Amino acid sequence: MQNVRIWFKKAGTAKYISHLDLTHCMARALKLSGLPVWYTQGFNPRIYMAFAMPLSLGASGERECMDIRLTEEVPFAEIPSRLNARLPQDIQTFAAGEPVHKLDAVAFADYEIRLETANAAGLQKQIAALLSRETVCVTKHGKKGDKELDIKPYFRDTAMEARSGYLLLQIRLPCSVSGGVNPNLLLDALKRYEGVRPYGNIWRKRLLLEDFSEIR
Repeated sequence: MQNVRIWFKKAGTAKYISHLDLTHCMARALKLSGLPVWYTQGFNPRIYMAFAMPLSLGASGERECMDIRLTEEVPFAEIPSRLNARLPQDIQTFAAGEPVHKLDAVAFADYEIRLETANAAGLQKQIAALLSRETVCVTKHGKKGDKELDIKPYFRDTAMEARSGYLLLQIRLPCSVSGGVNPNLLLDALKRYEGVRPYGNIWRKRLLLEDFSEIR
């Protein structure tokens, strides 16, 4: 049995498909690729796949990963090209290797948000004013219902850079099996407190361990 971690990018129109649709897409590509994938046992066998923290709908991922198992040894260098031939253009793999860390060891994620605006400097001042408040509460939706969450502790260290036509934000947020913080919550807070909600193009750049090193 060969354990394989596959690294892939999910962007473009693919950012609007759900995690369930992504798993169906990957399962189809794995089947058509001819790779000797391992199937789970039991009444309804399926291709074994395990993903690190699913992306939020509408967010792109630059360095996402999933684990599979192969019943025969295959050179890691061959796997991405065999999969990419069966994947859509907006979901492409770029590396494969032996897993080093467990997927549930992910604790944080780095994000970039590009907020489109004709006045980047003005928007930067609005966000700075927002984060200078004593508390910044928004409604967080979850499986157990909605709750009010003070997001200031999570976004207080947001780096901002005004550019032509947009404001670039760089944020590190909790992202783990025990819970995470969606970067969209900052945009919800902007709408609640400042009355604006610019379009945000969100990229998850990397997944991190508890010590902030990248998962491998």
